[in-house]
Amino acid sequence: MIDPRERRKRAAEACRKRFHHKSYKPGTRDCPLLGLHNLRQLGVSVPWAKGLRWKSEADGLKTLKALGFASLIEALDSLGLARIAPATARTADIVALPTTHKLGALAICMKDDGGRTLLGYTEASPDAEILTNVTEFARDEQGYCAWRVI
Repeated sequence: MIDPRERRKRAAEACRKRFHHKSYKPGTRDCPLLGLHNLRQLGVSVPWAKGLRWKSEADGLKTLKALGFASLIEALDSLGLARIAPATARTADIVALPTTHKLGALAICMKDDGGRTLLGYTEASPDAEILTNVTEFARDEQGYCAWRVI
């Protein structure tokens, strides 16, 4: 069996290869698919994700609402992943970033550096970028929106 640290490293690298410097395109390259790709690389079952399709952010929000979720944060919480403080994030953990999008914005931790190096889409760039020195994270009534994946 592969060491969990190596599994996390491989998952983060697979996300980097698939998304880094690729333009945002809803339903093809976006935050939900980045998060799902990471989860699948780590062997996490996402039963409600099979067969989902959307072509715009509005479609994506409708799809989430049809599943009973108001945001990506609620969808991730439904998987039973442990919520963590972003400062404890390890490679391949998922964090939510502050955004004006109703869906939410997810990013993948690329190093064991407390969530300070992330891969994600932001409003500042049309492409998925490696974000460094990240210090602001999304919060809700449960606290910070970050999850230990494995």
